[in-house]
Amino acid sequence: MLSQEMGRAGASLLDQATLLVPVPMYRGKLWRRRYNQAALLARGLARHSKVPVLMDGLERRRATRPLARLSPKERYAEIADTIVVRTGREKRIAGQAVLLVDDVLTTGATASVCTDALLKAGALSVDILVAARTGRGDERDVPYPEE
Repeated sequence: MLSQEMGRAGASLLDQATLLVPVPMYRGKLWRRRYNQAALLARGLARHSKVPVLMDGLERRRATRPLARLSPKERYAEIADTIVVRTGREKRIAGQAVLLVDDVLTTGATASVCTDALLKAGALSVDILVAARTGRGDERDVPYPEE
């Protein structure tokens, strides 16, 4: 249902897109969680829009610490150089109007790193479609859970 709503809200972006690419999750986290919410949303968007999806176009080369309580500058420093185009996927990305799909956009650090990687691989353009956008303030004032 959420991908349908994203499709309605992002109809003009989907009309221009020739390829959907989800934001990747590090393999260890994916193994523990068993799903990547961005990939599930991208798959749903592809089904409804008929725009093809490249599920493994991007990869996270290493785990990062949780970004939720970091400032925008700290987030970017933490994630810089961790997301790359997966080896062998460059030809599928080159010349495409890519629509990057994610669940939540906070500061845009992850989206920025993904966009840079896609453009370096030859994407003609990169737009971003997300299910939710957080408020402008960072999340450092959120209390840590009791340990």
